[in-house]
Amino acid sequence: MREGSLRAPLFLYTYSMSDSRNYLIKHGESGFTADLPVNPTIPDTNNYLASNFFRFTLPRVSTLTYFAQSVAMPGIQLSPVEMTNTLGRANQFVGGRFDHEPLVVQFIVDEETLNYQEIFNWMKKIANYDNDTNIIAIDQKDKFVSDANIFLTNSAFQEKRVVVFKNAYPIALSGIQFSSTLNDNEPIIASVTLNFETYSFETVS
Repeated sequence: MREGSLRAPLFLYTYSMSDSRNYLIKHGESGFTADLPVNPTIPDTNNYLASNFFRFTLPRVSTLTYFAQSVAMPGIQLSPVEMTNTLGRANQFVGGRFDHEPLVVQFIVDEETLNYQEIFNWMKKIANYDNDTNIIAIDQKDKFVSDANIFLTNSAFQEKRVVVFKNAYPIALSGIQFSSTLNDNEPIIASVTLNFETYSFETVS
């Protein structure tokens, strides 16, 4: 240290999540909540979730479930409530609306296109496609939706958690691209986009 220079002393302090939680509860810090995570500071396992540690099920379309290749876990966004004022930036508060992305599933189309037709026929039942005889009444709603599930597995491929998507239904089905220029017999991959009401994480018993 150069003579005559000043340097602030360095203090090191380590704390756990429980220490922080107890402090906030005791002192009632403004802008904080006592509803902190209850997960342990050091988890029971440090194994990661791999992209192939999953199993997708959609009971209404069993053939598609068998040929499912990938699932895009949808993101979720909570918009704040805004209140205008005389300044250039609106005040924002918690408690806005939720917006989530749709659930997208990619699957191999079987040679008889059974799984592709499963989705196509499902969509035709939801709305009028080639006639105007379909009547969607409130008491018929349960006939048009189905819960979708993503089972998450550990490194031994044992199911530990499941993500449940309530009341899912298809809103988009991709096209099929044929080509005679390919030398190898490559499988055709199609995708279906599903809308849903809510999703939740549950433990597999």
